[in-house]
Amino acid sequence: MEKKKTPEKKMIYVKNPDVVLREEDPDGALLFNPDTNQIKVLNPTALFLWKLCEGKYDVAAAIKKLQEGFKKVPADKVEEQVNNYFKDMVKSGFIGIAE
Repeated sequence: MEKKKTPEKKMIYVKNPDVVLREEDPDGALLFNPDTNQIKVLNPTALFLWKLCEGKYDVAAAIKKLQEGFKKVPADKVEEQVNNYFKDMVKSGFIGIAE
């Protein structure tokens, strides 16, 4: 049986420089990817993670910063949810993996 692959804790993500961010209000933002004509709606935690994609933070550091900034984030599920977020954002072309 093949193991399920998830992003590694040391992986570092960067924003796609072509993606446009539009912060709507305190409840979130919109991202537009002109390469694919896709729009993503981000809630506050997703927006927080998006802003961390500066090529400086690995997944473990992003999780730590998220937990510091959002006290209500469930500790038992945060790693899986953050990994799923990054995996989805890479797949849809909104972020990339730093080399």
